[in-house]
Amino acid sequence: MKRLLLPFVVACLLCACSHTLKTAVKDGQIAPSFTDTLLTSNFLWVRGFGAPNPQHTSDSQRRIMSREAAVAHAYQRAGEVLYGADLEAHAQVVDAVSSGSTIETSTQGLISHMELISTEYLEDGGCSVIMRLPRTYLQQAGIDPEKTK
Repeated sequence: MKRLLLPFVVACLLCACSHTLKTAVKDGQIAPSFTDTLLTSNFLWVRGFGAPNPQHTSDSQRRIMSREAAVAHAYQRAGEVLYGADLEAHAQVVDAVSSGSTIETSTQGLISHMELISTEYLEDGGCSVIMRLPRTYLQQAGIDPEKTK
């Protein structure tokens, strides 16, 4: 009986963990591929990135502020999924060569009850966070992310 129980428990744990965002950090760098958002039956999962400010003088300050930037980025991603995004893009081409382009996005909406699940730091002091929002809160607010877009 014990021989059957262990594989069953391991399989259950693997299935339970498969519906989350995986790390985007590999060997201290941003991985070559990763998922930014994931909508499961229980949660909206979002990832955010933050870069360190080279003008900050201490490692602690760079790490703290890159983490804050990553959390803000994750909130922005959640807002884009839930409420959509306004996009403004400009490109300038001179003599058939792009001489500059800008893309700006914005979103607006109220998001509460986000949970910070993980924080990872990159070798250069950058930060990646994974946050999630329980779908029960979305349902209570009358928001259906699958119908937002």
